[in-house]
Amino acid sequence: MDGIFRLRRQTNRWARFAEVSVRLVPAASAGVVVRTEVFRWSHPAAADGSVEAEAREGAWYALREMPAGLRGLLVEITEIAIAPADTGPGDVKFAAAHAVWQALGHVPPRPPFTGKDGNPVFPAEESPDQVL
Repeated sequence: MDGIFRLRRQTNRWARFAEVSVRLVPAASAGVVVRTEVFRWSHPAAADGSVEAEAREGAWYALREMPAGLRGLLVEITEIAIAPADTGPGDVKFAAAHAVWQALGHVPPRPPFTGKDGNPVFPAEESPDQVL
């Protein structure tokens, strides 16, 4: 199953942008991998290791929010597109989580959203009892 999500949000202060594509494969246990050649549109030098880390965090966040019977998936992050001037903290994580849910056709009851300032908000992180 493939999914893609593009965060594009313009506020009166700044723009927010990130796009993440994923491929989901049934697996014995949940996992997340990032392809070596993952960057699209932007040169890899424009991103540091935090971009891949955010993509992993977003995929794990999405898996933790899935019903227990749907968590046995390997998430392969196939593409990441950023715009260094418009991609801020949390944007790639947000896009990765939504890409996983888009691939499955399932959105949790309290999905992340963008606040008034455009910053991503992850409501499930307020509940420390979430485990995979």
